[in-house]
Amino acid sequence: MNIYIIYRAMFNDDGTMNTIGGIENYILNLIDLFKRQGWSCHIVQPASSEFTHKEKDLTIHGVNTGILRGNLKKFALTKWVKNNADRRNDIVIFATDTYSVNMRGFKTIAIQHGISWDKPKKNKNKFLQFPGSLVNQIKYLSYINSNTTLVCVDHNFVNWYRTWFNTDNNKVKVIYNFYQEKITEIDFEKKWSELNDIKIIIARRFVDYRGIGFIAPIIKKLIESHNVSITFAGSGPLESYLHKLFNDNPKVSIIKYGPNESYSIHKDHHIAIIPTLGSEGTSLSMIEAMAAGCLVISSNVGGLSNLLINKYNGWLIMPSEKQFEYALMQSVTHLAASKSLAQNGLQTISTASSQEAWGEAWLSTIKELI
Repeated sequence: MNIYIIYRAMFNDDGTMNTIGGIENYILNLIDLFKRQGWSCHIVQPASSEFTHKEKDLTIHGVNTGILRGNLKKFALTKWVKNNADRRNDIVIFATDTYSVNMRGFKTIAIQHGISWDKPKKNKNKFLQFPGSLVNQIKYLSYINSNTTLVCVDHNFVNWYRTWFNTDNNKVKVIYNFYQEKITEIDFEKKWSELNDIKIIIARRFVDYRGIGFIAPIIKKLIESHNVSITFAGSGPLESYLHKLFNDNPKVSIIKYGPNESYSIHKDHHIAIIPTLGSEGTSLSMIEAMAAGCLVISSNVGGLSNLLINKYNGWLIMPSEKQFEYALMQSVTHLAASKSLAQNGLQTISTASSQEAWGEAWLSTIKELI
């Protein structure tokens, strides 16, 4: 069996990756899972000139999409797959639901990575917000078709969809994002017994909707009154703002790390802050932080509420400066309670968000189509 994964350009024509993020990492783990089943995988992506690069059990196809631009490139990619795949035996996966096209007669799956159209509106007038919101929701509804199995990373999307239409319960699967490594009990106890310096991490892209703008002043106030060290991990347009605000403060580090370093970085921290304002599924950053034994302080946005119960396994609060400041001050002051929340968080995701559970759910989904 061949599995064709349709996605935007993530490989160069020599097979090297030109970008790596959450979705790309997700695709690579899917490929690894499928290869272990003996299934051949094909990445189908846009390219300025056509190419094919073949490795063991993975072939990358660059398809010239001609005059098509932006999201319209998916139609050229779909046409190429129709001409090359065996509709009776092969599987087609749209790596994001926005690339989904109705391929009647083919076995198709689309992945929905979380609601992305709930970001704060620039216009504060609710009557002016409504038309844009309506257009956005109609656009995302158009990506869903009855012939395609939809894999969602959280229940938030499914419940939103129900407010519009009845959903085919057999065609929608919820498969949480996953962690790859988990802290041991011994290392967890050691981590939370060494509390001379409370280490806090914000591993987010440095953009407004990830909450960097409103959390940074709270962090500045915290480091002036408490013995803490802060790590901002990421990149983006607000990086210069962070450098200017903290002015090389020895308590604050601004770093970047690769996807394979996430566990080791989080393992070295006690508290992880996720102050996002919109566009979240079951966040990989949150799951990795919980698996590394961190206390998570998170806004109640999107799929984040699928994983946290406020004051049981973390803090799940409104994305407001007042609530985040209170939660942070409480967390660094009452360390025994923080340790207990972190321990409950670790237990929460140990099974539900393990890579093993994720893999089993995906194989079950594929085998249902077969």
